[in-house]
Amino acid sequence: MYEVELKPQAQRFIKRQGQKVKRQIIRNIEALQEDPRPPSSKLLDGRKKIYRIRSGNYRIVYQVKDKVLLVIVAKVDDRKNIYKNLKYVTERLGKI
Repeated sequence: MYEVELKPQAQRFIKRQGQKVKRQIIRNIEALQEDPRPPSSKLLDGRKKIYRIRSGNYRIVYQVKDKVLLVIVAKVDDRKNIYKNLKYVTERLGKI
């Protein structure tokens, strides 16, 4: 079972959402503990092992660290905004 770590940016976004959306996003993030690469996930960067999953109109961008059984959720945002500054987020994840 993987441990899930939320970056501050992801935490802030989730905190600002309504109860229904918040529950939906949290349920999807918790599911990553059992299977960090569900069939619906999309690989965004193979070298850094960065993936994206959908949660309704929202996207969850995360990195999988298999050696330490860790999933780092870097960014959660609306589907129309998620790819803005994504390069910056993935560059920072690569340094972790």
